[in-house]
Amino acid sequence: MTQQFVRFPFSRRFTLARGAGRSARRVRLLAGTSDWRRDLLDRAGSTAVALAGTGPWRYSTAWPWPRQEPEELVEQLHHALPDLSIVAAAAPRQPGRARLSILGRWHGRDVVVKLGHPDDGIETEAIALGLLTDNPIPSIATPAVIAHGRVDGDEPVAFLATTAVGLDGQRPAIDEPLHTFEADLAERLTGLPRPAVSEPDDIPTHGDLAPWNLRRTGRGLALFDWEDAGWRPPGSDLVHYRRACDELRGR
Repeated sequence: MTQQFVRFPFSRRFTLARGAGRSARRVRLLAGTSDWRRDLLDRAGSTAVALAGTGPWRYSTAWPWPRQEPEELVEQLHHALPDLSIVAAAAPRQPGRARLSILGRWHGRDVVVKLGHPDDGIETEAIALGLLTDNPIPSIATPAVIAHGRVDGDEPVAFLATTAVGLDGQRPAIDEPLHTFEADLAERLTGLPRPAVSEPDDIPTHGDLAPWNLRRTGRGLALFDWEDAGWRPPGSDLVHYRRACDELRGR
């Protein structure tokens, strides 16, 4: 299947499928909302696309990463997800990072496909979300795994396809009590590979519990970005979360 792609107005981080239209307003959620200035610019761009369509914007000939042309990457993903239609792609806020998040449609539903270097946490995230797909955290939604693996090409690229959660609206979740979060997570991620060097008291953790990953959606809390999941001292997730809340509240 051939698709054409254009650049998102005002931002080089986003690439849109030709004709994405109003669906483009949802892609900015793929890149988080921790910086209100960038989020404001992203909102302006998504509104411009929703109103004017993708016709006026110049065509893109490549993704920020990987080096494959868009049409080539689409074809490679189709081997794992036949009939996948890409709506848009978002590069991470951190410049130079080998990562790409894709919003697509697959068998009538929204899906998110994350691509990254195999050593950059994508495969760890697939394991963690696979465990949580089978045994969800109470009161906190997480994306469910659809498929994961690697795509062919000149460089190693791992991918993880999941259900889309909270694309109709979300905001950072600040100062949530999270009374049982640590125990609930430790119980469900015991299958996470444990490093050869670790402390006996270490427990499975999210690794980046912060308001820009823990978000309030129309259906309650949702937790994203599990590539840093691993074994750490008890309480480390909650300490990191409270510090991040203080930082975001200060802005």
